Amino acid sequence: MAQQLNEGDFGPSELGTKVYWDRVYDRENANFEDHGDIGEVWFGEDSVEKMIDWVSIMMCGITPVNCTIPDRTSSILDLGCGNGHLLLELATLSYTDLTGIDYSPLAVQLAISIAQGRDLAHIWYETVDFLADLEGVWSKGKRFDVVLDKGTYDAICLNPMQTAAQARGERGPVDRYSEAVKTLIKGENGWLLLTSCNWTREELVEKMKDGGSFLHSYHSLPLHSQNICSFRPDLINVALPTPRI
Repeated sequence: MAQQLNEGDFGPSELGTKVYWDRVYDRENANFEDHGDIGEVWFGEDSVEKMIDWVSIMMCGITPVNCTIPDRTSSILDLGCGNGHLLLELATLSYTDLTGIDYSPLAVQLAISIAQGRDLAHIWYETVDFLADLEGVWSKGKRFDVVLDKGTYDAICLNPMQTAAQARGERGPVDRYSEAVKTLIKGENGWLLLTSCNWTREELVEKMKDGGSFLHSYHSLPLHSQNICSFRPDLINVALPTPRI
């Protein structure tokens, strides 16, 4: 069943459409070619730094036994990578298994151009609509230790197709999100790190549970008007300490 939009939920917007983002990245590709400008860092540098700090701290083994990300060779996926800025920053810190996907081919084109210009060709970018590929065909079955989402879920929530599906009593893109993400996470030891400026921690926890995906909040990092929350498939009703960042 489709998620119901409650009072205060965010309604449909062009920011939730592929047409809008294709237009944005068409312009940003032109700016990069003409001026070398990589484009806007969505949600700002502070958000990027917080997400990278989270990954780095998890690498240090501060968390309880069986709750650590192995090392800097761990596989990291950026959902809705845009210009690839988040992965570029991780690459400079010696993370090696980096993948970015976006449903806009123009975003992927820009990300590849920027990475090649910085001799970071080991970052793999691909045009993928992960909500339409629940079998993970594009990844050939590969699952990731860490899945990063910096604003992609927010954009999906603005997709007019959600409202249309709700009117028909069908599942829309928002309803498919947690299920789709879970297919990309490596077993019970993988993580989803999600940044939102539209939803509170409590709302994100509830929304990630929809569809029986059972992603559970590990900790929340408030950042100005944003919430950065991490989720893990196997930590149901388990209280764990919050790493200090």
